[in-house]
Amino acid sequence: MSQASDNPLRIVPRLDASESLQQLASELAVEGIASPRPRSRPAWVEQFTAIIRTRPCASNQSNDYPDARYYVDRAIPQDGSLSSGPLAPQVDTLPGVEQCLTATNLAELAGNTHLLSPGTVVQVFALYPRSGSKQFVFNQPTPDTAVVEITGAAAGGGKYNGRLVTGVSGAAASGNLAMPEGMSVAGTDNALVLNEEEDQESGHRLAIGAYAVGRIVGTSAGLTIVMIRGAPGSTSGPTTLAGSGVSADSTSWSRVSNGTPVTASIQTRTLWDSVGGVLYAYLRNFTFDARGVLVSISGEAQVTVDIPTECE
Repeated sequence: MSQASDNPLRIVPRLDASESLQQLASELAVEGIASPRPRSRPAWVEQFTAIIRTRPCASNQSNDYPDARYYVDRAIPQDGSLSSGPLAPQVDTLPGVEQCLTATNLAELAGNTHLLSPGTVVQVFALYPRSGSKQFVFNQPTPDTAVVEITGAAAGGGKYNGRLVTGVSGAAASGNLAMPEGMSVAGTDNALVLNEEEDQESGHRLAIGAYAVGRIVGTSAGLTIVMIRGAPGSTSGPTTLAGSGVSADSTSWSRVSNGTPVTASIQTRTLWDSVGGVLYAYLRNFTFDARGVLVSISGEAQVTVDIPTECE
């Protein structure tokens, strides 16, 4: 490259065509047909491992991106990692190197979704435009389904706190199922579980500690949102339907309005004891969970209905 100037105080870069052609010729020159093309310098690509953040980079921001963009931290292998061991990344905190930035997930770009959980490890690449600022991208397929443990009731009806179940199960065909069957349950709540069965209903009908399989539909405030359709229902604090006295009992129950388990006494048969001269009724207690699913039926209870006496 050479330089030209019509002002002694100003130097203006100028493209030297002959020098550029000479440089190009040197890159294309080969010693033989099968010889590799020599280059003046190796190609260079900016890439690094990163970890998806729970919250935005700036302390004065509270909302995460609603689309395929994510806040990520640059990461490095943990101290003491072995070259033969699995990657165990940690956020890079070295001053001057640490960085929180925005990266777009190419796998979610078309659908404009935001389904990856905080803590997910990704490999980020930098893209350089012809003008403007470079952008960072990664290509991480999103999980379609998830297993969750329901740990408590959230503020809204039909919404629950939960913990994602991850890892590989070592379950055997023998023995009764005992979740999580070798998989790992998160140590703290990291999921918001939406029970589609309870749409537009107040209250909570699912049993705490139950497991469910659902579909990941988004993230909110650092939580993975999992949509499910039912799980084992709660059996705690049932409503009891058992009238007494002459008047009819007006107590009723509805899965929608009550949202509790229910126990009802139902007469299953009537018997006249010709030997003892007594009319008996037999009752069983039917217990339904808060979802309205039958849970148990008790043994019969005998009730004396009538003991006739001879007319004088």
